[in-house]
Amino acid sequence: MPERNITAAVVRQARGPFKLGPATLRGPGSDEVIVQIKATGMCHADILVRDQAIPVPLPLVPGHEGAGVVVETGADVRNLEIGDHVVLSFAWCGQCAPCSGSHPAYCEQSFALNFGGAAGDGAPALTDSGGAQLHDHFFGQSSFATYAVCNERNAVKVRKDVPLESLGRWVGTRVREGRQVSRTTRAHRRQA
Repeated sequence: MPERNITAAVVRQARGPFKLGPATLRGPGSDEVIVQIKATGMCHADILVRDQAIPVPLPLVPGHEGAGVVVETGADVRNLEIGDHVVLSFAWCGQCAPCSGSHPAYCEQSFALNFGGAAGDGAPALTDSGGAQLHDHFFGQSSFATYAVCNERNAVKVRKDVPLESLGRWVGTRVREGRQVSRTTRAHRRQA
């Protein structure tokens, strides 16, 4: 698959700035999609990894509340197509007992997949302009970039008539919790 030139916000040192710069994104693996990020949100977890309160490898492209449009799919992707609008959520293996039992939030590989700095197979997706590896797949996505690669499992298809900029920051993190989405829905219904 061809590489793609992108712009990404990179944290290179503990407590360092989120610095925009050029990067190269590899093409999707067989079960992955490339998403053009249209919206993303800053969360406290992004600050915690920047400050290394949650130990992740650096340099890192954070971001885990992404929403965008699928622009490329891997050969084995079955549930998403180019042009689909998606919200990106956390990564999960799909094979352990919790995942197989419809409880992916309790995935036994969760820490490695979401904080390990690479795809599940350990392969990096990003390099900087000098060719050095940038750690990625933060929460399975690293959405502080113009494009992100993620597994098909953690890209949730949404209707095209819903503005993406209203979804990433509200749904990305809270998919895991569920309760905030429920509260927001109830509040909107009461207002209607």
